[in-house]
Amino acid sequence: MQTIAQPRTARKAFYAHLDSTAGYLTKVGQAILFLDPETGAITTIGPEHVNFLVVLGQVDVAMEQYISDMTTGGYAKVACTRQMEVA
Repeated sequence: MQTIAQPRTARKAFYAHLDSTAGYLTKVGQAILFLDPETGAITTIGPEHVNFLVVLGQVDVAMEQYISDMTTGGYAKVACTRQMEVA
């Protein structure tokens, strides 16, 4: 009998702010974790953190849009060449 490798589960990550710290939020198992990229500190989010947590956009979606904008000339070009329709 041969062992088959289990596919990795794709995890979502979000940009977030906890208190005044910018970082990333993800869920591993049943735990919701906040990572501070500057210090490497990981905080397990509990009910006491909810009032101090702001969840922003999903990391992969935001990066995909950023790359798309940069390959078409940057933010200014995208904004200035957008089709303007008046009803």
